[in-house]
Amino acid sequence: MATLEKIRSKSVLLFVIIIVALLAFILGDFLTSGRTYFGSGTAVAEAKGKKIDIALYNNQLERAKEQSNNYNNVDYDELAQDMVRMLIGQELLKQEYDDLGLSISDLEISEAMTGVMPHPAAQQFIYTISQNLGFDRIDGKAVLDAIKNPAKYNLPVEASKQLSAAWAQTEQDVEQAMLQQKFYGLVQGLFTANELDAKSVYNDNASTRHIAYATKGYNTLPADDVKVDDADIKAAWQKDKNAYRIDEETRYVDYVYVVIEPSAEDRLAGQQAVENALVALNAAEGLAAVDNDNRFVVTRENRPASRISDKALREFITAAENGKAEIISNSRDNYQIAKLMSSTEDVDSINVSVLGLRNPSDADSIVAALNSGAKWADFVAGADTQGQDSIWVSLAGNNVDNNIKDAWLTAAIGTPTVISDTIQGQPVAQIFKVNRRMAPVPVYEYAVINYTVDPSNATLEKLNTDLRTFLSANSNGEDFSKNAAEAGYSILSASVSASQPHIANVSDSRPAVKWVMDADKGQVSPVIGDNKQTYLMAIAVKDIYKDFIPWNAPSVRAALERKAIANKAGEKLIAEFGGKASDLAGYASLFGGEVSEGDVIFVSPRVATIGIGESEIQGAIAGAPEGKVVGPVAGNNSIVVFEVKSVSDESRPYTFDEYAQRFNRTLGLGIVDPLKMLLGSDKIDNYTLNFVNGIQD
Repeated sequence: MATLEKIRSKSVLLFVIIIVALLAFILGDFLTSGRTYFGSGTAVAEAKGKKIDIALYNNQLERAKEQSNNYNNVDYDELAQDMVRMLIGQELLKQEYDDLGLSISDLEISEAMTGVMPHPAAQQFIYTISQNLGFDRIDGKAVLDAIKNPAKYNLPVEASKQLSAAWAQTEQDVEQAMLQQKFYGLVQGLFTANELDAKSVYNDNASTRHIAYATKGYNTLPADDVKVDDADIKAAWQKDKNAYRIDEETRYVDYVYVVIEPSAEDRLAGQQAVENALVALNAAEGLAAVDNDNRFVVTRENRPASRISDKALREFITAAENGKAEIISNSRDNYQIAKLMSSTEDVDSINVSVLGLRNPSDADSIVAALNSGAKWADFVAGADTQGQDSIWVSLAGNNVDNNIKDAWLTAAIGTPTVISDTIQGQPVAQIFKVNRRMAPVPVYEYAVINYTVDPSNATLEKLNTDLRTFLSANSNGEDFSKNAAEAGYSILSASVSASQPHIANVSDSRPAVKWVMDADKGQVSPVIGDNKQTYLMAIAVKDIYKDFIPWNAPSVRAALERKAIANKAGEKLIAEFGGKASDLAGYASLFGGEVSEGDVIFVSPRVATIGIGESEIQGAIAGAPEGKVVGPVAGNNSIVVFEVKSVSDESRPYTFDEYAQRFNRTLGLGIVDPLKMLLGSDKIDNYTLNFVNGIQD
């Protein structure tokens, strides 16, 4: 009971259910190093006495980068900061496992890896290896046997070593996943709705209230009547102070951002280079005009028209004469030239059946069996054969091995044929049967030449010099922000903290984050650029926030001012109209409006046609009796007087499943912020900037 009470009091432990379970399948082995010991290196992060060593961090980050290579547009700075949170969560999680006495035995792991149905965390690994070894099913025992006895399965020693390491890593994955499952069994009941929970949600949210109401908008007051000062704004901030709490020190900055792009002179020079290349390409055979010019990126292709997806390219290629070159695309700074080299006729599509053999010596016997009436399908997924029956393959322009291509094109239709070869010193064999060949089609050999107009060194130097000149004349934050527009720069603003991967949406700006976090209030940076030379920027530190975003911060002041104005306007209108009428018609007349009607459904944030997010008004409606005029009540944009005409819940009958789900979404697991729950009132101390190269003047 004491253990369960501890769990109940430390709901932070739900992190394991949510974050670790997801990471196990999304980022693979981020959380698999369950028995890692810290070395003597410097910590990159710390929370609740748990430190993340730089060696562990770098190792896991490199593995994550390798996994992410299969995905486009990966922001490695974001990945690095996500890694900090993941590793901190992992360390905090291990402590919770220890406190609860959770562990996984060797027998449990063995059963999960080699049982009839492997654990989900191991299934993909075992399936892949089983397929590669030619097993006819997912077989963890057979995979383990192959690792221990590689000679039995004709496995090279090096391959066996790699499989052994992968098996050990997968065991760690499984151990983590099973710990999660055990933990989930302990805590899930604490966050799952029972009958009382579901009924409470139904009573609070299921009913529909039909109301009649009259409103008086704050915008009807003269602006001079609702002026607010700093004291009013600060009071609005103080009323909801915790909404402005921050988890780490934050700097508010102004910055200028200069895109490095070609000048008009650069674009004219680029246009001339493309035109000169086009003349040369049309004057001579081949691609000598561009082959040795690194400004041009040349791609050679050999395809039928049906496999040229670009419409403009396809139309040019199919209509052009051999040797013809033409600009087919010109999008601002990017030119695309196409040149048709030659055209021939070739078989594009062929239908074949293929078999790969584990033991090449079996080829003759299998061919004999096929010629004697055996079905191809009998060998497609055999113990020593893998293959496909009756597949269409595109040959023209594809990277099909020439020997195989020639064999497919010359073999007799319907006759099983053997191709033998050696790969890495190992004999291999393929049996194929050509089922059908399509008629030859035109195949085009062509080149696509891309040219991008880049900013010249002169352009880059001018942009740099201009920005340096501005900074030398405006070396403090106040002047920087005040004089930027006159110098032709636009001021942008952002909040920056150590855990942010970059400034605003500026990619590759982690060094700039380091500069900001090391700077003093009012300090102005030197010129900062990225490694790819796509931008220049300069930054001024305007303010530094420790625990709360202050009331006068530019990022919140405007919203607070609107809230303060609403508060004052509401107070003024209530004082003016409160108690001055006995019914809705009377209030509507006083307000200079009409009585309106609408339905209020409490699961929706909208109050009739009054507005969204009107919590004060919604709460008043929920507690009001039928038939009584209530108000005026101050909302976000108006005061409201209303009467509940009827209450109905007939259209929303009670069912346990529906309202249990609503409870779980809004009060249970659905609202858990895993890492914050693990941390409790503590924060992550992020030291990753200590390992980032700073900005050089």
